[in-house]
Amino acid sequence: MTTIDLINKLAVDHNITTGRAEMILSILVERLVEKLKKDGEVSITNFGTFTIKRKDADSSSYMKLNEPIPMAKNHVTFFPDRIFLDTINSR
Repeated sequence: MTTIDLINKLAVDHNITTGRAEMILSILVERLVEKLKKDGEVSITNFGTFTIKRKDADSSSYMKLNEPIPMAKNHVTFFPDRIFLDTINSR
């Protein structure tokens, strides 16, 4: 499912415009990112938990200038809740 598919589905299922659905999705993602940056973890009941795994930055060198460039190695992990997994697995 793409972002556009999700926006269209949200608009049709809830009888709102695609612009409004896009705004809702955008706000949701913004808040998710803000909370992850601030606390490092976001839990959504009956869905799952997003967590930032922080690692020390590596440095690489930029070949033209031969200067070190810090490269972040943080990544986000997702752990689904049991209810979410049961819903997916109960086809």
